[in-house]
Amino acid sequence: MTEDPERTREQGERPGRPPKLVPPDAAGRDKEQSSHKGPLLILACGLLLVIAALLVLFLPLRQAPQATALQAGAQAPRQPVAPLPPNPAANSEASLEIERLIGTWLQKQAEAEAINIAAWGGEDYAEAIALAKECERRLGDQQYLPAREACEGALHSLDELVASKGQRVEEALSAGRMALEQGDSEAAAGHFQRALAIDADDERVAAGMHRAEQLPAVLRFVQDGRTMESAGDPDGALLAFGKAVELDPEFTPAQEAVGRVRAEIANRAFQQAMSNALQALADGRLAAAGTALKKAEGLRPGDRAVADLKQQLARTQLAGRLAALRQEAERQEQAENWPGALKSCEEALSLDARAAFAAMCKERAGLRLNLDLRLKAILAKPERLFENGPLAEARLALKRASDITPRGPVLAAQIDQLAALVTEAETEVEVVIRSDGLTDVTIYHVGRLGLFQEKRLVLRTGDYTATGSRNGFRDVRQTLKVRPASGKMVITLRCEEPI
Repeated sequence: MTEDPERTREQGERPGRPPKLVPPDAAGRDKEQSSHKGPLLILACGLLLVIAALLVLFLPLRQAPQATALQAGAQAPRQPVAPLPPNPAANSEASLEIERLIGTWLQKQAEAEAINIAAWGGEDYAEAIALAKECERRLGDQQYLPAREACEGALHSLDELVASKGQRVEEALSAGRMALEQGDSEAAAGHFQRALAIDADDERVAAGMHRAEQLPAVLRFVQDGRTMESAGDPDGALLAFGKAVELDPEFTPAQEAVGRVRAEIANRAFQQAMSNALQALADGRLAAAGTALKKAEGLRPGDRAVADLKQQLARTQLAGRLAALRQEAERQEQAENWPGALKSCEEALSLDARAAFAAMCKERAGLRLNLDLRLKAILAKPERLFENGPLAEARLALKRASDITPRGPVLAAQIDQLAALVTEAETEVEVVIRSDGLTDVTIYHVGRLGLFQEKRLVLRTGDYTATGSRNGFRDVRQTLKVRPASGKMVITLRCEEPI
């Protein structure tokens, strides 16, 4: 709707023309051309006066048809028109405010163009430009309120669009990655191109473009891997899937395929290792069974089946070790090597304190070892048997040794040797001692014999010391070695050397 020319003349001045939406550097050229537009303004004012007169004449005639059209709903709703400012000063101030808004728009638009907004703004940028043009048009029609609303809307839309740059990059990257995962290299490249237009310096965009370029080759390797996997060739499939991962480490289907095939290969290796362990255990090849179980445990740490078989292997190994120690102990006993037998029995008990054979073996070997040591000590010093205490001990050891059955050659020889010594020590021999009747004779361990010419004694085998003493004469001493083989012994003991 056009302003009333009469009212315009009464206000004394006409509002300025709306500024054009051009960058700020074009203002100088507009100022140079304004001096040539004076006659055109006068002609425009005359036309406005003519139009106002026509409106006054024909407006009543148009009211009835217009009302009828409104009732029929045929006429489209009209854009509300802002009322004129109440005075020339307010009108000029509104125009200046909108011109400032337009200047702000032009500055922000230039900044947005510098970040290539035309390439990625799309419809949102087009709508902002449309609002800016609407602002300019409304200003030209002196519709200040709608013009200001349009300018503010354009600025708000542009600010929101610039602020959404980062989000739009993320959305484009996300869409590109999704297209990659779906195997659509063309769509992925399009999304990454869009992200590149928004932010050419983002390294993720370049990485995405590279992935999109590699995708056809990646898909070929993945297909080859699936074919080999279906054909029962997991090693070949793993190689193909691995090539795909090398080209694109972020391609999820290839990563999942590698994990799946590796798990299948590991499962086969595990089953084979367990089978080998069971077979080796059944064959008694315990070392081989242990090696196979170690491999299975490395493939599946903490697996219950592995733990159970390890326990079975441990029990078998223990039983085998105990059997070997039992055999060793028996061999040492047969050889009458009692220290060796005792060592084997004690080692068996250290492995299994409930091993009955080892407990019995330890007791038996311990007793035999003690007896063996006693016999060896007695036989090492047979002269001690000539004394009553050692002889009694020898008799007891001989009895204990004689009670043992069966006996080995070592013990039999010890018994024979000790029996001969005891018999020898118990044999009595007749001894005749001759003197002069003046010498006082004493035999240690026998007693004082006194003065005599001749005395007969029966002495047990052994060594005796006989002494003689006489006043005024040097004492004499003589050792009697009484032996069964010596027969009747005759000795002379006299003190004959004066002092």
